[in-house]
Amino acid sequence: MRRRFNITGLCSPERHYMVRLDDRLKKIKEDYIDYGSYFVINRGRQYGKTTTLRSLKKYLSEEYIVVSMDFQELGTEEFADTYIFTREFAKVFIRSSKTSGLNDIEELRKPLTELIEKRDSSLNDLFDRLSSLCASSPRPIVLMIDEVDSASNNQVFVEFLALLRKYYLNRDDTPIFHSVILAGVYDIKNLKLKLRPESEHQYSSPWNIAAKFKIDMSFSTNQIAAMLAEYEADYHTGMDIHKMAEKIYQYTSGYPVLVSSICKYISVYKRNESCMHVWLCCGQRRQSSDCKPHF
Repeated sequence: MRRRFNITGLCSPERHYMVRLDDRLKKIKEDYIDYGSYFVINRGRQYGKTTTLRSLKKYLSEEYIVVSMDFQELGTEEFADTYIFTREFAKVFIRSSKTSGLNDIEELRKPLTELIEKRDSSLNDLFDRLSSLCASSPRPIVLMIDEVDSASNNQVFVEFLALLRKYYLNRDDTPIFHSVILAGVYDIKNLKLKLRPESEHQYSSPWNIAAKFKIDMSFSTNQIAAMLAEYEADYHTGMDIHKMAEKIYQYTSGYPVLVSSICKYISVYKRNESCMHVWLCCGQRRQSSDCKPHF
């Protein structure tokens, strides 16, 4: 399959030229997942969060059961009250679990299925059943939730985080997810939970248990060079890979979507053989007047 540089949506190594994530995934596993950390990956738009989560799910699959959810599947109405949120969360969890290693263990999902059929339910009901599921699971369960920003303004979600925190603090006695990863643009550690309805000034963070995520998700010069090397192996432009990688890094500081955007822009010149030299830099060949890549 022919590959190209991608700047929209999820990146796949089978379809796109992309930076290899092996070192990043290994570090996330060893520094966070294996220790049972709960943490947030908060980075700007098109910074590779979703691609990292999808790759991490596959990377962890031999040791963990990974349930990967996306809160974009829940509309505003799903956060209207606890009952609706509980049912819809259970539905998305069940749907997501079918590709996680729980697909053949219907009995584990049965308590959540029964919850969906109840006339009324609460977050406590949901967590009781999630706890039972985690206790019976053959491997530790890692929960990933992408696009948590879409829920951050809802009181129900804040209460959901508060219960996650409660179970995390008591997990030696009450089973719950081994690790939880929340991903979004903003750091939800700053959310506040009102402890008493009658008090306007007493607040506590529902997510102060989160480990600080310190892994650099920007691209280094060497990572860019490795991606360019794959392109060069296919198209033989004659570029000086490391010099080009340095030049791209200079203009982008390694911001993933900017790196891919420059590569994608330059790669379209492949269709015009007279413009192949746009991949060359540092004065190796003079550009013709009609070939002006915009860095």
